[in-house]
Amino acid sequence: MRISTAQIYGGTVSNITRQQSDMLKLQNQLSTGKRVVSPSDDPVAAARALEVSQAADQVKLSKDAQGTANDSLASLDSKLGEVGDLFSYIRQRAIQAGSATLSQSDRDSIAQDMQSQFDSMLSMANTTNENGEYVFSGYKGDVQPFSGSLAGVSYAGDQGQRTVHVSNTRNIPVSLSGSEVFMSIQTSGQSFNAQPSLGNTGTATVSSSAVVGTYAGGQYGIRFTSATAYNIYDRAADPAMTGAALASGTYTAGSPINLPPLPAAAQIQVTLNGTPAASDTFAVNPSSGTTDAFKMMADFITNLKTGGTGAAYFNSIQNTMSLADSAQENVLRLRSQTGSRQLELESLGNIADDLTLQYADATQRLVGVDYAKTISDYQLQQTYLEASRNTFVKTTSLSLFSFLS
Repeated sequence: MRISTAQIYGGTVSNITRQQSDMLKLQNQLSTGKRVVSPSDDPVAAARALEVSQAADQVKLSKDAQGTANDSLASLDSKLGEVGDLFSYIRQRAIQAGSATLSQSDRDSIAQDMQSQFDSMLSMANTTNENGEYVFSGYKGDVQPFSGSLAGVSYAGDQGQRTVHVSNTRNIPVSLSGSEVFMSIQTSGQSFNAQPSLGNTGTATVSSSAVVGTYAGGQYGIRFTSATAYNIYDRAADPAMTGAALASGTYTAGSPINLPPLPAAAQIQVTLNGTPAASDTFAVNPSSGTTDAFKMMADFITNLKTGGTGAAYFNSIQNTMSLADSAQENVLRLRSQTGSRQLELESLGNIADDLTLQYADATQRLVGVDYAKTISDYQLQQTYLEASRNTFVKTTSLSLFSFLS
């Protein structure tokens, strides 16, 4: 076999070039920390690593969204805390206003303070977040939710709650409807519904029923024994009203019936129109209703200015205290709801951290470099290259002329 000088040169140069390329590849792996520098190095591993990388990016986006949601909920909780403190303050002032030793000047001073607090509550209801969106306007973040005065406040928002996408399967609410915070104060126990039984034969109908004291609970029934006499029953204990009556009374047309009929403990007044007949029955039950915080304050201020010192004034003060308690309980419920969502975000954040570690470990297994093996291969390749260069130098020094000389 004849080997030309050109073959020797060409083969050796090609071999050295290949070894330099292999060594450069190992050098890139060491410098980047990746076994798969380009997809051609390991197409299957590269494709799987891309999928893992995309999943990790999605987790990072979710983690960022969770941070944004948590900031919004922390801000919301702070604002709800301010509203709750205001309701607590209103109750304290109502307690002060209930003192029989206050003069009208003292009450006017409390009324002036409550006017300032009314303006403060209206400002709280129209508060905005760091993005300039109204917190208590539902979905309508760009619409001022509340407007008005002591004569009446209207709500221009909706009942929605803005949400943030914090995971593949969870959108978490980060706002509240102003209607839920300020316009839905429960008045259960503060109003009553009196209804005649179907078998009544007289012409009497219910004109009104109202609270005139602090309601302690209960259901009542009124049964007439004649057009001018009636018995009162405790329907909670005696639904059929067949047992002993709580009390009896004389009915005067146009005059209210007190339940229970003891003046010192009168809690409910029922007024009838028309003439009852013997055996006519009326059921009296507490009814659940709602009012708004602005009307509560407006009524309180009006009562302070014009209520005088009679029973109606003190009954109104009691009503204000009860409504302030209900409003504060509502705020506490909403704050508890907000806190639960923050705990959920914390749990989602822990899950995201675990997934991030898992994806990083999977990526390392797929395309990460084994430094001990790669360094060993690099040193071995360096030895190969050095040997090729040395042998090439000796090969190129072979010449017939050198032998003859």
